[in-house]
Amino acid sequence: MSRQLACCLLLSAACLNGAEREPQVQTLQPGMRLTLIAEHPDLVTPTGIDVDRDGHVWLVASHTHFPPDNYPGPKHDEILIFDPDGRRHVFYNATHHTMDLELGSDGWVYLAERDRILRIKDSDGDGQADLEETLATLASDAVYPHNGLSGLTWHSNGDLLFGVGENFAKPWTLTGTDKTVYRGTGAGGIFRCRTDGTELRRIARGLWNPFGLCVRQDGVIFAVDNDPGERPPCRLLHIVDGGDYGYQRAYGQEAHHPFVGWYGQLRGTLPMLHPAGEAPCGVCPLGRGLIVPSWSDHRVYFYALQPHGASFTANRIELVQGGRYFRPTGIAFDPSHPHSTTLSWYLNDWVDGRYQVHGYGRLWKLDVDLPQSTWVGPKELALPTPEAQLAADLRHGLQEQSQQQLLRLAGQSDPFVAQAALAALARTAIDWQPVNVENLAAQDRVQAVLALKLAATAKPQ
Repeated sequence: MSRQLACCLLLSAACLNGAEREPQVQTLQPGMRLTLIAEHPDLVTPTGIDVDRDGHVWLVASHTHFPPDNYPGPKHDEILIFDPDGRRHVFYNATHHTMDLELGSDGWVYLAERDRILRIKDSDGDGQADLEETLATLASDAVYPHNGLSGLTWHSNGDLLFGVGENFAKPWTLTGTDKTVYRGTGAGGIFRCRTDGTELRRIARGLWNPFGLCVRQDGVIFAVDNDPGERPPCRLLHIVDGGDYGYQRAYGQEAHHPFVGWYGQLRGTLPMLHPAGEAPCGVCPLGRGLIVPSWSDHRVYFYALQPHGASFTANRIELVQGGRYFRPTGIAFDPSHPHSTTLSWYLNDWVDGRYQVHGYGRLWKLDVDLPQSTWVGPKELALPTPEAQLAADLRHGLQEQSQQQLLRLAGQSDPFVAQAALAALARTAIDWQPVNVENLAAQDRVQAVLALKLAATAKPQ
């Protein structure tokens, strides 16, 4: 008997020892269809997911997330491939605490473990990865599986984006392949690098655990921040370069300390777009909105976005409702039928509420018939508002503004315009002397200090 078959039989027996976990799932909006593609023991406790252009689903089956002493599965996580008919194939079986998976156009498969970003590849065409390269390493005393590295996605310029969690407020050091180093304590963030791990750069900070990221076709970045314990809610965030989203675990486990900004209430921090349910694990674009699965809510949501100043407002619509044994984690778009009027996404399902790996898991396909799905709204993206264009130009140095003009914009009521002005100020703040700040008006000195803080945190250490 092969080792793989023996593991499947053992996991199957583990599933049969308890009552079957019925998902009790239903769609709630017109034009939707949810289909079960595969389930335990073919896949168990899945995390990351992606779909290739031939419609094959690639996912992570976790076997290392708090395994019990008698756990019968493999000692490492599995990278699985399911073909369109649901047939299963093991591509790799050597990683630990694997949180996400993203397919690259270069033939590599990119993975996020708790403490490193890596890529794997099948170089000889035998259907199994035989090459592995580490792109970034997170060094820390913390070992909790899902508050380190996670949240892979591609930027429109080809960079790889990923998230860093709050890491239980333990100091951490993140190192790229070219020895670029960032250090932090207590606050998660979002980073980007080239496909080989060079040119590591921090994009945003002040997050709890950005477990899900996506980039729209116009380059706008969104994240789901998972999660701040019992209060306040998890966050759907519009991510911008240099953004500070206010969270610091150094001030305690919960996110309601006077020095912690969770709603953008502190000067220099940015607000959420909308509460994102409890334990959101992924986010995908659809038209002008976003699809977000929520692990603890047993739901899949759609957030209809409307431009508002330099950012957006959001209206939440429930798409899918399940019972206690429907716990969606990762979500990925199926690119195999790009011109169809029916679009498809695949959803991983952790099934059981235990954090320990437990031998259960499901894979779902969510089809959306666009002509019938009036809830989607406009399919084409809206043009940037004047405020959004101004903010983008300021962040990228495409608009000339005097220091006084930037200080004035940094005090604007639109937090995303104000942040962009601070980002522009930060580019010159490195050359300031104390006298340059002392001679400013009182309200401008506050903006100058925020620009100096932004300049200091943007730099590698």
